[in-house]
Amino acid sequence: MKVLFVNPPYKTDLGNGTERFFVRAGSRWPFSMVKKIGQKPDYYMPFPFYLAYSAAVLRDNGIEARVLDGVAMDVPIDEYYKLCEEVRPDVVVYETATPTVDYDLSVARRLKELLGCHIVMTGPHVTVLGGEIMKKHTYVDSILAGEYEFNLLALVKRLSGEKVRVPGSLIRNNGSIERTETNEKPFDLNTLPSPAWDIFPSNENMDLNAYWDNMLQYKPGIQLHASRGCPYRCNFCLFNQVMYGEGKYRTFSPTRVVDEMEYANKKLGARAAYFDDDSFTVGKKNVLEICREIKRRGLDMKWSCMGDAMATTDEMLDAMADAGCIGMKFGVESGDPDILKGIGKPLKLERALSVARRCATMGIKTHATFTFGLKGETKQSLKKTLEFAKRLDVDTIQFSITTPFPGTRYYDQLMEGGQILSTKWRDYDGSSQCLVKFDNLTHGEVEDFCTTFAGKWLRDKIKNPAWVLRQSRYMGRIFAGQGIGGCLRLAASAIGYLRS
Repeated sequence: MKVLFVNPPYKTDLGNGTERFFVRAGSRWPFSMVKKIGQKPDYYMPFPFYLAYSAAVLRDNGIEARVLDGVAMDVPIDEYYKLCEEVRPDVVVYETATPTVDYDLSVARRLKELLGCHIVMTGPHVTVLGGEIMKKHTYVDSILAGEYEFNLLALVKRLSGEKVRVPGSLIRNNGSIERTETNEKPFDLNTLPSPAWDIFPSNENMDLNAYWDNMLQYKPGIQLHASRGCPYRCNFCLFNQVMYGEGKYRTFSPTRVVDEMEYANKKLGARAAYFDDDSFTVGKKNVLEICREIKRRGLDMKWSCMGDAMATTDEMLDAMADAGCIGMKFGVESGDPDILKGIGKPLKLERALSVARRCATMGIKTHATFTFGLKGETKQSLKKTLEFAKRLDVDTIQFSITTPFPGTRYYDQLMEGGQILSTKWRDYDGSSQCLVKFDNLTHGEVEDFCTTFAGKWLRDKIKNPAWVLRQSRYMGRIFAGQGIGGCLRLAASAIGYLRS
């Protein structure tokens, strides 16, 4: 049995030498970006962890796993089809997302025509709407919901003739659709093998540099996991509600985490690691043990993480900096306490200010994320968010328009209130479009605020000499870690913000 894991490219020519492309596998927030045609994305490319864990599970059980990550490879779709034909797989595993699902289904249909193989679809969108998709699209043979790594193994065994139960599945069987519910308890993360980094983006070309997050700061870098899930219950959060089913926050053991860091550093040549967790800093005990283990081994490797300001203590930050931490992201979402309360995020804004200040004194580069168009959003709440962002002593920011993905409480609330402006899945792209109808705020005003937010923030920051001096020091770090190319990319990004 040969299984091919696909992440097909999805690109649209914008007619001016640039193209819009989507990331989905590996991203908790599927969205589009713009890049020059023929130039690989060099500022953000998430590592497709679910595909990589699943490939490792299959290999450990003697099943051939092949990979073609067409998004990271940046190949045209026609060339991608040819590469898939060369593999001649028995099974194709395809991780899809809401804004790309119509395109993904058309690609799946074409793969079925070309390969005649068993098509398996995964990801949050089909986790929620799998039954509807199976009924309408007969070329989709199976759907695996939620965390599918071990369930995929069960499916492949069943396709090989074994009589096994396939949890969390929809399987086409003799003209009918067979549904099997997910297991009640989530599995122990430590039973997962390490991701199959060595076959990404393809079996023929393992390339760490194909994947990137700006928090890495040094090349080559690698993206890792130390945990999965989040104990908080923000109403718009896609993965926590859909992929994990509001499940318990789980961690990999500290020993395993540092084992993977050491392997990446000494065997794969990675100079830095970024923990792309839902929230790395939720478990204080686990974080401190990871830091102690890094120190015990004398591992000289820089690392960063996706954390959470409301869970991060001064003790944790001290230990993290001492163990080589040089960067942390954290979600703020809004600068209005009423909005935070309405979405279920128990963040005290003063705590976010405190974490950012402390990181600044320790050389930990900070990146705060904001999203606009949350429940109860008003012109005044948007203004409060901008003013708070200016007060927050972080080094970079990320901004998006809140997308009400199917399966989230936010989506259900909006549907019940008749507040969703579009039912076309291709519009569910939080990089550019607001889909929510507010009482005293237009979707255009939300989109305009998103477009100008970064420029207003940066024009305020560059008036602060201490902030500018800190950025110059970080620019030196970027030069040491990425060379002149990294510095130029950072400068180009800043110029783009100032022009907005």
